[in-house]
Amino acid sequence: MLPADPPLNRTAVVIANPHARRAIELDMLDDAANAMRARGWCVDIEVAHNGSDARARAERHARAGIGALLACGGDGTLRSLLDGVRAAGDDTPTAIGQVPAGTANVWAAEARIPHDPARALALLEHGDRRRIDLGVARIGEGDAVRFLLVCGIGMDAAVVEAVERHPRWKRRLGRAAFGLPALAALVRWPAADARVECDGVEEHASQLLLALTSNTGRYGGVAALTQHTAFDDGLLEVTTFEGTSLASRGALVLQALRSHLDERAVHGVSHRQAARVTITPSCTLPVEVDGESLGRCGPDAPLHIEVEPRAVTMIFGAGS
Repeated sequence: MLPADPPLNRTAVVIANPHARRAIELDMLDDAANAMRARGWCVDIEVAHNGSDARARAERHARAGIGALLACGGDGTLRSLLDGVRAAGDDTPTAIGQVPAGTANVWAAEARIPHDPARALALLEHGDRRRIDLGVARIGEGDAVRFLLVCGIGMDAAVVEAVERHPRWKRRLGRAAFGLPALAALVRWPAADARVECDGVEEHASQLLLALTSNTGRYGGVAALTQHTAFDDGLLEVTTFEGTSLASRGALVLQALRSHLDERAVHGVSHRQAARVTITPSCTLPVEVDGESLGRCGPDAPLHIEVEPRAVTMIFGAGS
């Protein structure tokens, strides 16, 4: 006879980012929490002043044995909670969910989390809980930074840098704020030489536009990179894009938006799977993690990435 599942810890804290683009009013959050309280849950709501505050709150609650933490914000707020829970130790049972309120909400799309606060909180009881991998990125000898979705180097990180220089655009326009910088980068961004090492096997990318090391099969919730990614296989997907002409770059973008790039022979795209990745460009290139700038890597400060297997428990929506 199989042992019974342990009873569900019916305690949760929602950590809200008041600066998120689609910040949800606290009264609306409290109404959603009241519905869960009526079902026997103990749900508190806290407001984080910034990412560091969100991380500290998450770590404190995880150490205290809270059942679940929900990020009411975007992917950046979610990553702060991930860092806090991981800092609490490898054996913490705290699950992490989201009430989507950010600009892109890429994880919410991947995990099929509804945007309605009441339905998102209802996943505390009805959602699917899975232990998943995380990625860890480090430039040179710098600090390690975890990511849930993707670490990008090159053209896409340059777009992130450009948007971060004008935070009001991002807040007002949302995803549309990335349009003009992305178009400019597509036309002007210079290709670079780089060495890409995956689990000790090194390859040369002579016209690298960007490289994406991801924990998901989609980029930005829009472009399909591959359909074979699993969140818990101990591997990351490494996709490199090469091309110098505008025509070749445009073709890559169209293929990414229309299809799974690994299912057809698409010139300029390479896929690999690896647990450890090192990218050493011949010149200084920007790096981003989950849509936020990490810094710049270069010949003397390579980008190191590795997987953290089954590192955290996430709450998924139905059908994910």
